[in-house]
Amino acid sequence: MSRVQVVTLSQIGDVSIVCKTKRDISVETPLDKRDDESLGWGYWDRIWPSSVALSEYLIHQFFPTKLAGAKVLEIGCGTGVPGVVAAQLGAFIMFSDMVPVALEAVKETCRLNHISDFDTCTLDWSEAIEPKERYDLVLGCEVFYDEAILGDISYVLEQVLAPGGKGLFCDPNRLGLDTIELAFQGKFNLAVEKIPLNWPPRKESGVQKMVYLYELTARVIRHPDGTIVNLA
Repeated sequence: MSRVQVVTLSQIGDVSIVCKTKRDISVETPLDKRDDESLGWGYWDRIWPSSVALSEYLIHQFFPTKLAGAKVLEIGCGTGVPGVVAAQLGAFIMFSDMVPVALEAVKETCRLNHISDFDTCTLDWSEAIEPKERYDLVLGCEVFYDEAILGDISYVLEQVLAPGGKGLFCDPNRLGLDTIELAFQGKFNLAVEKIPLNWPPRKESGVQKMVYLYELTARVIRHPDGTIVNLA
């Protein structure tokens, strides 16, 4: 059954995160969707360390309210930690995942943390999308897990990023930098840096663990009238 974990973040403090399990899958969920949820439960039922690392990065960059008025989309949100932090920094946040029960957990998390300026949607990167909104920032953690889906993520970014928008992604660099660069070259500028990993809490070992932060910025064309259009 669902449980609540508390993540303590700099500047913000304690954030309560709802984590659901397969037992929480609604009986109203269609059988074909239940299969997807059950197969993927090992991904959406936990707080991934890189999601906390990205959250701390967001706080460092945007605290206290530098995201006020920004529209932010989190893809493959799972437990939604970075999205929750973005909302606490002033943004409107759209949480997206292909697993409905993960989105139900996010709704409960938002209620626990008194977040009201948010919405949720199901999003399958492999399917054609018709976005109703453009987003200033797209977030994702542990979504670069298979080389085959990088093209799908690139397509999503092309469709949803506002002119001049950017994506922030975080993981341990499972696929290698060359693979990531090749997947997004031509349409996005890629900047990579290592950021500290402090989750789960552990005794000091003397060695600071790190994860990779990928910043993807849409290439743009600036027209004489000052308008900006994404090249992607």
